[in-house]
Amino acid sequence: MSALGGSRLYGYALMAWLALTRWTRFGEPQLRYQLYRQIHTTGIAALPVAGALAALTGAAAVTQLTALAGQNSDVAQSWLFYGLFFELAPLLSGLVLVARSSGSMASELAVMNQHDEFKALRRMGVAPADYLLLPRILGLTLGLPVVTIFFQFVAVVSGWLAVSLLQGLPLLQVTGHFLELADPWLTLLSLLKSAVMGLLIGVIACHHGSSSGRSSRDLPGVAIQAVGNSMVAVFLIDVLVALLVYWIKR
Repeated sequence: MSALGGSRLYGYALMAWLALTRWTRFGEPQLRYQLYRQIHTTGIAALPVAGALAALTGAAAVTQLTALAGQNSDVAQSWLFYGLFFELAPLLSGLVLVARSSGSMASELAVMNQHDEFKALRRMGVAPADYLLLPRILGLTLGLPVVTIFFQFVAVVSGWLAVSLLQGLPLLQVTGHFLELADPWLTLLSLLKSAVMGLLIGVIACHHGSSSGRSSRDLPGVAIQAVGNSMVAVFLIDVLVALLVYWIKR
C-alpha cells in the first residue's frame, strides 16, 4: 500500500474514532441542533429522490423477473425480500446519499477550512471537530437508515403491485406471502449495514473536506475523492455483508 493510501486510511480511522467516542457530546443543545439539521439535510431531504427511485426499481425488477421466470410468485416474492428489500435497498439508498451529500459536504468543509473557520472556532473555545465534523458524521449514520426504511417500504409496495397486476393475484395474498418469507434478523442487518455505510460516507467526506489544501483549485479534487471513495466504501460494506450472510446460511 502506498504512503498516500496508508495516510488516508489512517485519517479515516481517526474520523471514525472521533464519531464513536464523542457521541455523548450531543447532550449539549447546540450540538443536538446541528445533528438534527444534518439528519434533515442528508436524510429527510433525500426521501423524494429515494422514493421515486424505489418505486421504479420495485416495479421494473418484478417486471423483468416475470419476463424471465414466468408466472412464479414464489420466485418473485423471494427476490423481493432477499434481492430488493435486503440487498438493493441499502445499497441504492447509500448511493443516493453519496450523490447528494458526500461531495457537497466535503466541499463545504473545505471552504470553511480555507476561510479559517476552524481556527475561528478554536479561538472561541469551541472544538471544530465536535461542532463541524461530529454532527455531519452521525447525521449520515442516522440519516441513511431512515432513507433505507423508506426505500424498502416504497420498493416492496411497488413490487407487490407489480406482482399482483402481472400474475393476477390478490394484493392481500401477495402481501401475506411476502411477510411469511421475511426474516426479521435480515431486516435488522439491512439497517445495521446502512448505518455503517452512512458512518463511512460521513467519515470519508469529513476527512477530505477538513484536510483539504488552502487553494480554491483543490475543491473539485476534494469532492471527487469524497464521492469516489464513498462509493467504494458503500460497495465494500455491501459485499462484506453479503459474504457474511452466505457464510451463515451455507
